Amino acid sequence: MDTINEIKQKIDIVDLIGSYVSLKKAGRNYKGICPFHSENTPSFMVSPELQIFKCFGCGEAGDIFKFVEKIEGIEFSAALEQLAVKAGIKLEKKDYDPESAKRKELYQINSLSAKYYHYILTKHPQGKIGLEYLTQKRKLTPETIDFFQMGYAPDTWDSLHKFLKKQGIHENEMLDAGVISEKSSGEGYIDKFRGRVVFPFKGIDGNIVGFNGRTILDREPKYLNTSETAAFHKGTFLFNLVNAKIDIKKHGAVIVEGQMDVISAYQEGIKNIVASSGTALAEAQLKILQRYTNDLTFCFDADSAGVHAVYRAVEIAERMGFNIKVAIIPSPHKDLDEVLKADPEKAKIAIRDAVDVYDFYISSTLKANSKESALEKKLILEALVPVFSKINNPVIVDHYSKMLATELGLSEDTVVTMFKGGSLGDYSGSAEDEQKLPLLSRDNPEGYFLALLLKADIDIMREYAYKMDVEDFINPIVVNIHKALVAYLKEDRKSFNIKQVIKKAEEGYHDNISELYLWDFDGIIEVDSPQILEREIDSVFKRIKKDSAKRAVKALTEKIKVAELEKDWDLVLKLTKKVEKLKKLFL
Repeated sequence: MDTINEIKQKIDIVDLIGSYVSLKKAGRNYKGICPFHSENTPSFMVSPELQIFKCFGCGEAGDIFKFVEKIEGIEFSAALEQLAVKAGIKLEKKDYDPESAKRKELYQINSLSAKYYHYILTKHPQGKIGLEYLTQKRKLTPETIDFFQMGYAPDTWDSLHKFLKKQGIHENEMLDAGVISEKSSGEGYIDKFRGRVVFPFKGIDGNIVGFNGRTILDREPKYLNTSETAAFHKGTFLFNLVNAKIDIKKHGAVIVEGQMDVISAYQEGIKNIVASSGTALAEAQLKILQRYTNDLTFCFDADSAGVHAVYRAVEIAERMGFNIKVAIIPSPHKDLDEVLKADPEKAKIAIRDAVDVYDFYISSTLKANSKESALEKKLILEALVPVFSKINNPVIVDHYSKMLATELGLSEDTVVTMFKGGSLGDYSGSAEDEQKLPLLSRDNPEGYFLALLLKADIDIMREYAYKMDVEDFINPIVVNIHKALVAYLKEDRKSFNIKQVIKKAEEGYHDNISELYLWDFDGIIEVDSPQILEREIDSVFKRIKKDSAKRAVKALTEKIKVAELEKDWDLVLKLTKKVEKLKKLFL
């Protein structure tokens, strides 16, 4: 048995999750309030049989490793180590990991540098200029400065270099960490962040991976980041995620551009906030955020660069399936930090009342353009076409077409025509897509029927599974699950084992079966009552059979029309009898 399975054998998922979440028995499963999103009604299910969890509110699902990764915000390797300790299993490191050793070396250098910078800022006369900047101009409290471990790099050539040298750190290691640079002329080294207020970059595990330095001496560049190292990758790093992850799970993420916005907001009690730290928000950063939430609020600077940054970020986030809102910075302020200094309550309201992304697009476009002449109105619509021509939902297009038509004094047809004429695609979705329903929905009788069967006594399960034909289902997922269930039941089972049903199904449908089995019917139907459950199964069975008969009648009617055109009267008679039989049985 491999280590992972050995750990799974020793740790019960109900006990593990029960140490984080209050769980109550719900039939064969357990349920509780999901720890990964805010909810009042429990939708978080745990199966002791399958050793998995599934939240039907936010969609998070997995085994003990996935749960620990998600709840602790750590990578698989860290979750493995944590669970191995809990299970009393010693992990063997089969290979020496030079990258891991290198990162530990950089963490040590960064930690020493951060302590040095913080000491200079808070205790040394050379740090007075930095402390005055942070406390007087930026209005930060000593507690906030300590919490974020901010520091000041003295405006000297090599004070940090000398300090680290005394700690036994070699110049090559300092260069690798990016805290010093080689002199451009002559021999020797200089401190990279000299004359700057320094913000440590903490990774999700709390280790310092790098720094940002903000000049207070009017030098260029204004902000200076640690270069790429074995410990710091700007494309995946999010400032303050280490502190914000729990609040982000509950309330979604507020994303800003710079760390000062984050720090000021955190000081005023806005805890679910992170920053891309001066770089354009990347897909890799959003993938990390997706471990914690699907709800994003962008709060970028109010200038044109900030608006364009929102456009780029939203395009990536939409593609990834996030729920997106945009907080509007109230005039005359240029960023969140300014609003917080002027009126913290106003800043909180701006975040609380963040608008849907399409409202933001329209608002920012109207703000940037006059709408007096026909040409100006045309320019406004042309600016919005790349956004609205991508939308597949006709309800959204109709809503904003009416809004814009009213705002610009145009007819709705004109606006819709412009949107439909966009080169990036047609807005109208197919009827087939609109008719698709989630598998786990009472409105989807096929998925609902299977979920009910999986709660029933095995004899009832067998009776109704056998009475249903493959042709009665139109959802290919349901067809495959039904086949697996029938194959399992035909083996003359006396008791039910969901794991064996999963083994009968094709691999791509295992998660679907698990989700149907975990579905909580609380508030829908009393599945613990055999009589009520059987009545509901019978009702849904008849509904599916009726829908199936309607489809069959429609198909046969088309064949009858063709047979009549070909004057094949024997076939017409045969098909007509089939139609009449179907109508008598099911319609």
